Amino acid sequence: MKKLTILSAAAVLTLTAPVAAQWNASRADSHAPIGVMGDHLHEAGEVMLSYRYMTMTMEGSRIGSDPVADADIVSPSGEGFMITPTRMPMTMQMFGAMFAPSDRITFMAMLPLVSSSMDHVTRHGGAFTTESSGMGDIRVGAMVGLADWANQSLHLNAMVGLPTGSIEQMDVLPISEGREVQLPYPMQTGSGTFDLHPGLTWLGQAGDWSWGAQGNATIRTGRNSRDWALGNRVQGSAWWSRLLSRNLSAGLRLVATRTGDIDGMDAAPSVNPAMVPTARTDLRGGTLVEGGFSVNLYIPQARAFRIAGELLLPIAQNLDGPQLETDLTFVLGLQIVPIQH
Repeated sequence: MKKLTILSAAAVLTLTAPVAAQWNASRADSHAPIGVMGDHLHEAGEVMLSYRYMTMTMEGSRIGSDPVADADIVSPSGEGFMITPTRMPMTMQMFGAMFAPSDRITFMAMLPLVSSSMDHVTRHGGAFTTESSGMGDIRVGAMVGLADWANQSLHLNAMVGLPTGSIEQMDVLPISEGREVQLPYPMQTGSGTFDLHPGLTWLGQAGDWSWGAQGNATIRTGRNSRDWALGNRVQGSAWWSRLLSRNLSAGLRLVATRTGDIDGMDAAPSVNPAMVPTARTDLRGGTLVEGGFSVNLYIPQARAFRIAGELLLPIAQNLDGPQLETDLTFVLGLQIVPIQH
């Protein structure tokens, strides 16, 4: 279903876009929506710095595509857990840098800072919150141009994730007698593994319109030092933008993500799969389809300065649950090219 959706969107973009002249990198819509990473190459000698602030809210749980009440998750006659999460707001600040040694290759690095909190209720009516924060997994790599023709281009995304994030985030639980103990998997800021992030990105531009599609994956290379690995992930995304004025564009995006369950298990007593769904390694995967709206503002007088925002809302979710559903994702970003060709 996901592949069909992305291919159909790409086909519509191609068939409806008019034929136009050479690609124009100085337009507001020459960059994808700000939620897309690794969307464009730079000319030889260019440097770009970026900052993204992302917030994601998850509230309420699902089993498959059906909502499930918190009371049913902790009920002995329901799912039988002693505790369930009810809400998880998460924020991430992403610092990025790009440098192009040639027109065909652009090196890229991204440093995330992650902060999360998770609200819980217990079978006996109690409530508590856990928190974690810190550096996430740094990504480094390159984008390599494969082909370009008139107003379109295709490039390879070749990134590697480094295990710089923590897999030993701790906090106090009601059962821990005031001691900090190991938190379950969603509250960790890193994967603990070296991860491969391959992808392909296609871009096009014609008249007042631009479009693009990107397919990428996250592939874990083994288990981490605590003997588990996050699930692999596959994502497909397609977008279409239009110039509203010389320096302003707006766009729509469709994105589908499939995440696998966790391999292995953390041995910490506090990560008890019988206690809370977030400690169950077989309840972490699922499929999420989102649609969203984006805006790009380009200010060429300030050395190619861009301000951009994107809001994504869920269209469909099918989760290996009970698992918290995604309600909203918002990204605000700044991009500047201090060194131009």
